[in-house]
Amino acid sequence: MPRFDADGVREEWDYAADAYAKGQADGRDYYRLEFFGPYQIAMMGDVAGKKLLDVGCGSGYFSRAMAERGAHVTGVDISPRMIQHAQETGGAIKYEVLDAARIDTRFPAASFDVATACLALQDMPDPGRVLKAIAKVLVPGGRFVSAIEHPFSSMPFRQWHRGNDKKSKKWLCVDRYFDRGATPYTWKRWSYEFTTRALHVTLEQWIDWTTEAGFTIRALREPKPTDEVVRARPDLDDATRVPYFLIFDLTAPAAASAR
Repeated sequence: MPRFDADGVREEWDYAADAYAKGQADGRDYYRLEFFGPYQIAMMGDVAGKKLLDVGCGSGYFSRAMAERGAHVTGVDISPRMIQHAQETGGAIKYEVLDAARIDTRFPAASFDVATACLALQDMPDPGRVLKAIAKVLVPGGRFVSAIEHPFSSMPFRQWHRGNDKKSKKWLCVDRYFDRGATPYTWKRWSYEFTTRALHVTLEQWIDWTTEAGFTIRALREPKPTDEVVRARPDLDDATRVPYFLIFDLTAPAAASAR
């Protein structure tokens, strides 16, 4: 596999982009489309008229949701192929190919009122650097809302113990919580298989990165699907039992000089 650096991440997601975008379009990505994505959208509240930066926008799912709610959206992603798919969906969104760690070299300070990242930061080699860059381009006191894989279920070893039918999920086995590293994940339900990597670190590390960038934590949310959502999509039942996602609601430094 390629190294887990900017070039390696770009290579992985360029290869994945066609299958990923198709999976978004045909509803295959139901954890995002029917569960934590709508949850994060609801958390955003009124974004009408706000200048909003969507970090790691992929094929544009969250960018489009914010634009539909009246935000002036700029979406950035390291994968040129992902950006191509995002642009093909149309709309007034500005999309750019950009390494998120270089956001502060591309945009002036205080360029955006709000920033978002919908399950993106853990796919980046240096989330701490990315958080500092985002803090710099937000207005003083601006808001950043970021969903990540929950550290308690993103460990290097995780596997459901299944029943005799080989389908029912009995319990989730996890191990090596304190082992930091890029964990490979093979996406098998898509039009072709592809493998990407996500960085697993402890919750303590995520909070340290956040505060070192100057952010204040307004809230932490652990989405859980409602009974109604599970009735409509029974495969989401496992997300009522273990925390798959964690959403940070952050406030940028009040002073213009983010760290």
